[in-house]
Amino acid sequence: MNQTIKLFPIIFIIAICLLASCNKEEVVTPSPQVEFLLEWGSGGERDGEFNQPIGIAIDDEGFVYVSDSKNNRIQKFSEFGELYSLWSDGGTEDTALKTPMHITTDGKNVYVTEYETDRVQKFSPENKSISTFGKSDEKGSLDAPSGAAVDQNGNVYIASFYSRTVKKYSPTGEFLLQIGSPGKEEDGALNYPTDVAIGADGNVYVADAYNNRVQVFNPEGEFIRKWGDTPKLGDKAAQGSFNVAAGIDTDKNGRVYVADFYNHRIQTFDDGGNFIMSFGTQGTGEIEFERPTDIAVDNKGNVYVVDWGNDRVQKIKINPQEIK
Repeated sequence: MNQTIKLFPIIFIIAICLLASCNKEEVVTPSPQVEFLLEWGSGGERDGEFNQPIGIAIDDEGFVYVSDSKNNRIQKFSEFGELYSLWSDGGTEDTALKTPMHITTDGKNVYVTEYETDRVQKFSPENKSISTFGKSDEKGSLDAPSGAAVDQNGNVYIASFYSRTVKKYSPTGEFLLQIGSPGKEEDGALNYPTDVAIGADGNVYVADAYNNRVQVFNPEGEFIRKWGDTPKLGDKAAQGSFNVAAGIDTDKNGRVYVADFYNHRIQTFDDGGNFIMSFGTQGTGEIEFERPTDIAVDNKGNVYVVDWGNDRVQKIKINPQEIK
């Protein structure tokens, strides 16, 4: 693999600050639809600090996992932001983490995508590496794996950033099928996808980052629908439009949450792609973000946002009674 070529879109994933404007936008009063609960983290290498965090996931017990990419480790927190454990390898030099990206859990085990090694590692609750996959054969091989999700049957879906596809694996890591193909306009065509989520309906929701849209497929890889790729009057900041759809998650009610990277906000939709609400603006305060990369929703409906540029996680409560 040509490492020089591989570094280009990682500008988004790892070093996009070099290209993004750091000027603060006008502060917007937070919507009554959302309520700030807490935040944790700051820039650094010590326990509980982050250096460009990327992904986030929540297990069945409510523990929150964050991929601390430039520190090459995973940190595990309580729902109150208290550090529980951390690890940088799975027990051996061969299982040392190298630029962990997005992260997911089957409720118990943790799956981590690694940018540098083009693989996925599966870890036990005790932080031990159980298996790796993604480099087994040509069809199932990954090129800069990013997003990850697990369905109710234990199948694993991985957004392969440079392959511009999503790949589906069995619970044991056997390649099953490819979802999508490289492209920019056609239904089902992907342009550097960064994340994937499984909806309450069992369908596969893909953050098609550089097509500025979300695409939905069934578990067999058939295209269902898309939204967000036709901004009104070309305005990527309009409601329902994206300026790099970076991370995605769904809740038990079928709502879809998207981290809208350059717009410094989170947008929420129903499973049909109809816009519900958005929150966040650029900044360092409460419910302000500096290029969010991922979100996770717990079983209480609280939303955790990876605030990449601010090296922190914010926990935010959604007030359903305020959502029209």
